[in-house]
Amino acid sequence: MSKLNTNLRAELKNENELGSRAKLLRNLIFVFALGISLMSCKNVKTKSYCEFDFFENSSGIKFPENVEILDCEDDLEGLIWLHLKFDRESALEFVATNEMHQYSDEIENELLKLYGSEDDQLIESVSTYINENVEPITKNQNTYLKTVQTEHQFVIYIINKDSGYFWGQIGYPDWSGD
Repeated sequence: MSKLNTNLRAELKNENELGSRAKLLRNLIFVFALGISLMSCKNVKTKSYCEFDFFENSSGIKFPENVEILDCEDDLEGLIWLHLKFDRESALEFVATNEMHQYSDEIENELLKLYGSEDDQLIESVSTYINENVEPITKNQNTYLKTVQTEHQFVIYIINKDSGYFWGQIGYPDWSGD
């Protein structure tokens, strides 16, 4: 009988070890899968997350379907910005279709020398609010701008037709008064 008990105990111990290993392996697989899921979802921005509809409705300007979203943010205090990447062909078409004007550093008024040209001021306005990890806005002959003002929003669009980088900003009223 003691030999039978010893064999049963040994068998039970093996089953417990195998069960523990299986549980451990199952838990490790779960943690690994969860980690992969979280890493792949991190910083993934979508058109709805970046409020493309709000940008398009506020400006009356539609974005190409194949645009790449690099970053965006709503500060919830009356300002939304986004950073996109267009392919070269889409960038050229966007500039032409939307009658954007070429960047200029010409200053029309002597009093504004301290602040720079109107285009410099627009670029500075957008640059002030975007994250430091966003591609800096270029100021050259390949940079084009457009502003659209409605009753409640002020939209600034900037695109470099060669690099395809796009920066957009909407100022909207903060109805909560924060």
